[in-house]
Amino acid sequence: MTILLFYAIILKNMFIFGFRAIHQKNISLAIKEAKGNGFEVLEMHLSSPQFLHFDNLSQSPKITLQIHAPIGLSLIFTEEKLRKASKEYLKEIIELSKNINARCLTLHIGRADTYHETDGKKIKNDDVYPDFYSKLFEDSLKYIVSIAPKDLFICIENTDNFNYHYQKIIEKYLKTGKLFLTWDIRKSYSYDTEKLIKEQWDFVKKNKKYVKNIHISGLEGSHGEIKKWDKRFDKFINLFKDKDMPMIIEIIPLSSAIKAKMVISQKLKY
Repeated sequence: MTILLFYAIILKNMFIFGFRAIHQKNISLAIKEAKGNGFEVLEMHLSSPQFLHFDNLSQSPKITLQIHAPIGLSLIFTEEKLRKASKEYLKEIIELSKNINARCLTLHIGRADTYHETDGKKIKNDDVYPDFYSKLFEDSLKYIVSIAPKDLFICIENTDNFNYHYQKIIEKYLKTGKLFLTWDIRKSYSYDTEKLIKEQWDFVKKNKKYVKNIHISGLEGSHGEIKKWDKRFDKFINLFKDKDMPMIIEIIPLSSAIKAKMVISQKLKY
């Protein structure tokens, strides 16, 4: 057995590389680019209008498909009409995911209104009113669990406001077997201090069996800098090394994602 083949087997058993599609002209082109560059998973962002419908999708794309819900979709809308509309849209997205045999659907919690004080500090409404927003969030998770199909991983991502109050509610519904996690390695670290967010690390260690999808950043930019991340990267690779799941490289353009995949592959060879 050659060394390259040995490493290929190791990587196959650890992680499956995926590509994030956002600005491709259409779904067919996104699939072609992903497959042509060695990606086994394609995660399509519904924030992009060309991915809102899948009428031109091949019946057998021969690649694992995943969906990321629009960033603007919130599970903590405060207005009653918006909450009702978001639930209706969630149901449509879940049906859409089922229709294309998507493996995973990733959802963000959503952002509460944020205000700025004169000293430069940011005040988020869900920090000021945690109980109020927790009830909104739990109501959304109850709805998701009530309509979750058996053959789709509906995953909550550890977004920037993935705080203790939301974590408690998520843990409660993870136990139903109908809710799961997408884990973004970069978002486990503070954008201000670059330090690991301890409560996120404690949470993911405790609940790693529910993680069905990993997001990893590229080589440069505010969402990247993998080359500076050796110890941080290894920390999460060691945590998930016994799992076989997609690792979605969240960087654009495509050339940067391809470069990142090569670097990550090298880092995984230990």
